[in-house]
Amino acid sequence: MREGDARTRYDPIHVPARHRRHVKQHRDRARRSGGPVLRWSAVKGSGLLVLEPILVPKPWGGRRLEGLGKPLPGHLPAGTTYGESWEVADLPDDALMASATGRTLVASGPHRGKSLRRLIAESGSELLGSASPTSAGDFPLLLKLLDTAEHLSIQVHPDEEYAGRRREWFSKTESWYVLDADPGAAIFMGFRPGVTFEEIRAAAGTPAMAGLLRRVPVKRGDFHHLPAGTVHALGAGVTVAEVQTPSDTTFRLYDWTEEYRRPERLLHVEDALEALVTGHRPIHSTPAADSAGSRILVVTPRYWIREHCLAAGDRAALVREPELRILMVTSGSVSVGNGKAPLSGVPAGGTTLIPAGSALSAVVTPEEATTLLEIGLVPAG
Repeated sequence: MREGDARTRYDPIHVPARHRRHVKQHRDRARRSGGPVLRWSAVKGSGLLVLEPILVPKPWGGRRLEGLGKPLPGHLPAGTTYGESWEVADLPDDALMASATGRTLVASGPHRGKSLRRLIAESGSELLGSASPTSAGDFPLLLKLLDTAEHLSIQVHPDEEYAGRRREWFSKTESWYVLDADPGAAIFMGFRPGVTFEEIRAAAGTPAMAGLLRRVPVKRGDFHHLPAGTVHALGAGVTVAEVQTPSDTTFRLYDWTEEYRRPERLLHVEDALEALVTGHRPIHSTPAADSAGSRILVVTPRYWIREHCLAAGDRAALVREPELRILMVTSGSVSVGNGKAPLSGVPAGGTTLIPAGSALSAVVTPEEATTLLEIGLVPAG
């Protein structure tokens, strides 16, 4: 159990003080340009990097990821549901039981077939810029698309202090951007005011656990940030883009076995009770934008996320920056030109990795009203 820090504020845009200078830099550049400024560069000779997603069947999954350009693999039985598309991943090969690898590979160009780990080893700072890989030499972010037909387990991820107790544990902070949601859909995050640790312990492993959590209705374009230690569950009928530090360390408190007649899975009650943060931690959520423009959604010690809402015909200049970027189209479609490896008609669900180390510049032109997520790494140190 970890007490929430009453001094911590989770404002609509939560920016730790030591990272505010990065936010100011982005805002200043956008202000000078008169519009959204995205930064785009590439490993020398490679142009823009597009990765092959890894599709993961899940019993709780649906079929809506097909509408985001993720067709179901042909070797799976008809009617198979799948819940995850790993867009940018660099996890060990045993991270996925249903896949031969947990590493997304470059789809085309001179680096075709290479993993991010291999590119880091070969290119070093040309890929990541001033950001650092993980201690194992892997890419420091994991980006997924998730589609839920059922509630996901009520769970918590450890912070760095608690994860440090076991060599195989890793801390995990994550962020959800809602791509679609059924009417009445919701997520669960944090505890309701007044809930005590004794109530949490008594409810652990039972349906009563859901009644202790805050139920947050969601709609397309909403953003929610989940610091390590936050008990949470993604509700049914929601499709999200999930940005996270690369970790599969999850402690489950309840898995909705009675509600969905699921086979029982291992719970991790004692570890979860020690890792979770109690007390009234204000919800860090940002509602959908109601007009065109750009805004920082979150800055964490490891990554930041910026949303760009572009009207048809807008032109967003992409200029060189020293750190890696990832660009994901969440609605609409865009064309990207850089005079070297242009991409056209990048649709919703399309994800492009934007390496550092090159002076290439580019222009993004929406082919219709389009929303983009720009995801960047925070410099080391």
